[in-house]
Amino acid sequence: MDDFRLLGPLEAVVDGSPVQLAAAKPRALLALLLLHRNRVVATERLIDELWGDDPPARATKTLQVYVSQLRKALGPDRLVTRPPGYLLRVEEGELDLDRFEQLTTDARKRLAAGDAPAARDELRAALQLWRGPPETTAARLEELRAAAHEDWLHASLESGDAAGVIPQLEELVASQPLRDRPRELLMLALYRSGRQADALDLFRRTRELFVDELGIEPGPALRELEQAMLRQDTDLRLAPVLREPAAAAPPAPRRRRVWLLAAAVVVLAAAGITGAALLARDGNGKNSSPPPTQSNTELRSFVNTVENFLAQSHEGRVEVMRVLAGAFDCSLSPQVAAAQLDGVQENRQSLLEQLAALHVPDGEVPLRAANLLQQASHASIAADWIYRNWLRGRTACVRGSKPPAAARRADARATELKARFLTVFDPLARRFGKQIWRADQF
Repeated sequence: MDDFRLLGPLEAVVDGSPVQLAAAKPRALLALLLLHRNRVVATERLIDELWGDDPPARATKTLQVYVSQLRKALGPDRLVTRPPGYLLRVEEGELDLDRFEQLTTDARKRLAAGDAPAARDELRAALQLWRGPPETTAARLEELRAAAHEDWLHASLESGDAAGVIPQLEELVASQPLRDRPRELLMLALYRSGRQADALDLFRRTRELFVDELGIEPGPALRELEQAMLRQDTDLRLAPVLREPAAAAPPAPRRRRVWLLAAAVVVLAAAGITGAALLARDGNGKNSSPPPTQSNTELRSFVNTVENFLAQSHEGRVEVMRVLAGAFDCSLSPQVAAAQLDGVQENRQSLLEQLAALHVPDGEVPLRAANLLQQASHASIAADWIYRNWLRGRTACVRGSKPPAAARRADARATELKARFLTVFDPLARRFGKQIWRADQF
């Protein structure tokens, strides 16, 4: 099969041999015909593309000479004259651009269908077809490449790698400051990494730049994203891995008391904790569900707010684990790892402020859940500070080292508190159809 390559320096292989085209104009002509493969391109358009507003007096004759050179190199049946111009025949699979476009089209369908990991892999394969900057018609091809790169970042973000794509998105925003989509993706990546304040600050700076440089407001997608963040819209969050209870679908409302008790037993059994009935009844055998006078709306709002907090906290936990893993496998120096932990902790301050301002409805269960969440959050952050301080005192790779005993004790304490919080909160989350969490997820 013959092979034509536009995604980088122009190359053509015919009958197994590279085609030698040294002159710039015949190469540019081949690139134009490849871009419009299997379609007639008018002579006037080719002249405009090759020479712009200043064509030579014998432009048509010169173009015919170039066509003759291409026919000699590619074969007489490949490039045909067809009024009002010329047509280059390219079979399926012969052009790298075709393969690129097929991969990106398939990937976007997968992404739209919710299969982000598969979309990410296909987009990676598409981008690997590029061998460098395109030689000709660079603007059109570079736009295709830029869009595919942004799609790959989007698919990676939707696959759960929010923290991992932030450096690339920051570089992209810096290199293309007036392009909307990289800023939109960076805002979302920051938000999902527990950096809500940074995400909103990016929108503020984006608005200032667009108004100053272009005299316009940011586009509707950016504006809606900012509003969704201010609402703490749960649709912005990735669904964490669910811990499915080994129980049937929720029963009818008239059996809610029985279902709550059964669900609590399942949760506690999975966590290795006894005394499950305490979640459904207090020590006197009374139902500990919210009293009838409590507003269901208030309780639902409380659960939604806590769910949003846990989702943001989850991204911070993922980042902490990534940094610590990097320190222990020596891909990060102790000082770099400590500095990155500092960054995570700074971004957690907005989370702690949200937690401090949490409105807790009346009722023993929500009050106990809020109290345990406060304790668990502070214990978890305190453990991370111990790791940070320990790393600051190291000068070489910590591979093979044991974490300080104080950090291990703090971790155990935080995990215990998180498990206790979840035994109280998970039945509430399930009651309103929300996500169920594990202690190692936030």
